[in-house]
Amino acid sequence: MRVSFRRVAIVIVLSSGAAAILAGRVVAQFPPAPGTGPGLAEMIEAIDSARVTTRILYVTAHPDDESAAVLTYLARGLHADVALLSVTRGEGGQNALGPEQAPQLGLIRTQELLAATRGYGVKLFFTRAPDFGYSKTPEETEKIWGDQVLEDMVRVIRAFRPNVVINNWGGVHGGHGHHQATGLLTPKAVQLAADANYKLGGAPASTANTAVWGKEEPVRVLDFDRNNPPKGYVLPLDDISPLWGKSWREIGLDAFVNHHTQGIAGFLGSPFLRRQIVLVPEDGGTFDPAQLAAPLSAQGKEMSCRAFSDADTSLGAGRAALLEGKTEAAICSLAAAASEAAHWLDKCPMHLGDFPWQKQYLADKDRIRQRIEKALALAAGVDISANGDTSELVTGESFIISAHTRCRPEAACALGETKLLFRGPLQEMKREGEVAKELKLTVRVSASDPSATPQGTAEKELMSALGKVEEGEKAIWETLLPELLPLVSVQQELTISGYKFMVAEPVRHLEASSTSVDRVPLRIVPAYTVAVEPKQEIEVLAKQRKPFEIFLRVHSYTSQPGKVSVGLEAPKDWTSSSPVTLEYAGVGDQYVKLTVTPPGRLVPGDYAIRASAMRGQEKFSGSVEPLASMPTLHWEEPAETIVHAFDITVPENLRVGYVTAEGEPIPEALERLGIKVEKLDAAALTFGDLAGFDAIVVGVRAYELRPELPGANQRLLGYVSNGGTLVVQYNRDSVWDKLQPAPYPAKIGNPTPRITDENSPVKLLKPEDPLLNRPNKITADDFKGWQQERGLYYWSQFDAKYTALLAMNDPGESELNGGLVYTRYGKGTYIYTGIAFFRQLPDGVPGAFRIFVNLLSASRRQ
Repeated sequence: MRVSFRRVAIVIVLSSGAAAILAGRVVAQFPPAPGTGPGLAEMIEAIDSARVTTRILYVTAHPDDESAAVLTYLARGLHADVALLSVTRGEGGQNALGPEQAPQLGLIRTQELLAATRGYGVKLFFTRAPDFGYSKTPEETEKIWGDQVLEDMVRVIRAFRPNVVINNWGGVHGGHGHHQATGLLTPKAVQLAADANYKLGGAPASTANTAVWGKEEPVRVLDFDRNNPPKGYVLPLDDISPLWGKSWREIGLDAFVNHHTQGIAGFLGSPFLRRQIVLVPEDGGTFDPAQLAAPLSAQGKEMSCRAFSDADTSLGAGRAALLEGKTEAAICSLAAAASEAAHWLDKCPMHLGDFPWQKQYLADKDRIRQRIEKALALAAGVDISANGDTSELVTGESFIISAHTRCRPEAACALGETKLLFRGPLQEMKREGEVAKELKLTVRVSASDPSATPQGTAEKELMSALGKVEEGEKAIWETLLPELLPLVSVQQELTISGYKFMVAEPVRHLEASSTSVDRVPLRIVPAYTVAVEPKQEIEVLAKQRKPFEIFLRVHSYTSQPGKVSVGLEAPKDWTSSSPVTLEYAGVGDQYVKLTVTPPGRLVPGDYAIRASAMRGQEKFSGSVEPLASMPTLHWEEPAETIVHAFDITVPENLRVGYVTAEGEPIPEALERLGIKVEKLDAAALTFGDLAGFDAIVVGVRAYELRPELPGANQRLLGYVSNGGTLVVQYNRDSVWDKLQPAPYPAKIGNPTPRITDENSPVKLLKPEDPLLNRPNKITADDFKGWQQERGLYYWSQFDAKYTALLAMNDPGESELNGGLVYTRYGKGTYIYTGIAFFRQLPDGVPGAFRIFVNLLSASRRQ
């Protein structure tokens, strides 16, 4: 159940956000969220949000656990300042969109959740807890997560400083261990955040973001009331927004559909997403719904301060003026409100000392100013264009930023100083022009370590959802934020109606093709990268050693002419062809074919063949490639081919048809064994000649993701009846139990049977059965070295005509025997397996290959 990555040598904790060289928001990969543009409705919503001061933290375990309706209602209906804390990034789940798994999937799910939160109107945080796959108990989850997750939760609570915490999994004592653990840890984190004796590792407890929170005024923890009937406060999620003409639930679901890898679009009609949601205090006390939306006008009353009530009055006047079409008057009122909030100490003098509580108080008042300034910038039509002439930045080279700032004529903006804010080793070299027309800024990437602590020549300040972050906390916060902060932003000083403030815009590059336009973040890349194909090879120990070819695509990111020597570093006793010299005039690709020969005698194991490009004494040995399911994300890993050497017998000329879902990695894994695999499209399934295949494999969740498959199922059963072998991999219970596509009755049931411990003991129920003996003898050793889990969506009930081959169990549980089941049907063999071959084969697990080849070979034995 631990997630380990044998092929990826850069061991990257997903929550670090460092697996991809990505810094900043990707635009156009996701459609714009409704209500996030610069129109009148957005202006009104921004004003209404500035008039509410309640902060609400919503805590859950994974991306897509959240209630989109609740978050949207709280943030865009009640206008509270809302943040979502997802304990993990979801890398241990499945992918309905493409081939990415583990850390790559976590990066994609992070972007999906970030896109969803923009639609909900909320901020987003994570912890460093890994998603290690399905867990059956909270005890196991907490053991693997360790104390770090609780520390991260406390850190977020102290920094965001919520008045209310909504515990998505509060009171849940069954199902996924991650859910249960999150429900248990959330109130504990709230309690520790208020405990002066609880110290955050390495952080002083005297700053606004690290000092205790909730001691003087306890944080209310709310759960979802799951009683029938519920007794708490019913959220009006189906009320219609007066601005958007849709219910809060519908607005939320419009954003929730961004969870593409989880196939959420297919569940939008589910009653679960339409259910009534009720909030109840976790401590059993009373709850006043007004606590969810405290008005700005109430701020400062404890010290008889009218600055914020005056600001609220000005905001109300600005709102009314906008609705009457009086833009200039509205802008003046909003500028007055911002000035009241920025200079509130002029009306409300207080003794300023070095007190943590006072730093928090001042920081919270500063958040009010920021929300008002957002409304002012929208009303004034502030538009900062900040475009880089490239997205790939190379150390030692320069690039150009084009910046332009404009406002509505009614705002009469006075443009002040234009600054560049840097994260990383960047330095402004030259500027030409003026920002009101077009300002050209030349920036150089210096030779210092690009992964060093964020720094800048213009500003040494980390921009985040929290404002200023102390120097010692920056590295940790970059792991808790959804993505790396922009490498460079343009900060513009403006004066509107006498009020001076700053607006910042990340610099992005406009990347256009014939079919799409994306605004992508800037990223620092190596001067040269090496992409390797194949990334994996298999050496069958019993076969004679033969040379094999490795193809390299060497990309030059540098615009300067250069020469590199490209070669391979092979293990001891292996031989490879000599290095090749390549010359570049600038940016571009060149290709190299090299040959590797294994030694005559090999012992079982994994062997790494590493590729590199040498420029003098400088070595480039990494690959930087876009992810297939989200090309605006770039994945970095070592340039290497891993050779898996093990014993296996594969029948000659084995021909397999494969009904793949989205981007499954198993066909390519089988081809490494020399098996001929043909992917079957809708036409082949419906009209093709299936008789020529020794076996047909139905891929993971194919009955759900291939709409033509249920209609073609009878043809597949006919193929089996005529002597073929059909291997059906897991499908989800909601689809399988409804379709019942097997030849005899079989159900998965709910809760779904699964084995989460990848080291769980496996019993061979029929050790003499041909499927466990030919062409490969299967033993207990074949279940060693597995990754993350044994399997999922096992059959729980099946007809007596089926034969179960394996039994296994998680610790403390009874055995399950529905993971590998077969029956003779007519002249052929029908096999169902919930074993996680989709994880094991791409990772080169020898035993998984031997078992799978036996399944494919069933018709050869008949």
